[in-house]
Amino acid sequence: MNLTPLEYILIVSTLLEFNPLFQAFKSIKNKSVKDVSLLTFLSIVIIGTLWLAYGILIQNWPLIIGNTIKLFTALSVVIIYFKYRNREDK
Repeated sequence: MNLTPLEYILIVSTLLEFNPLFQAFKSIKNKSVKDVSLLTFLSIVIIGTLWLAYGILIQNWPLIIGNTIKLFTALSVVIIYFKYRNREDK
């Protein structure tokens, strides 16, 4: 299988969509979200939703897959944020 440099870049960029999961795992492990910026992850969710809608509209599978991953990972951090945010007050 011979891949072009552009295809390698696309593969790497798709894998980078999983980055928010590292923050989710850290927050679960520490049961703390004091270092999480909710605004950042809400922005990612909004932007990802818009790109996903656009991808669906033009039926572009790379956009659909990449932004579905982005939404899953960013939403997981937002959910974890709301789960552990009250623990910071104690």
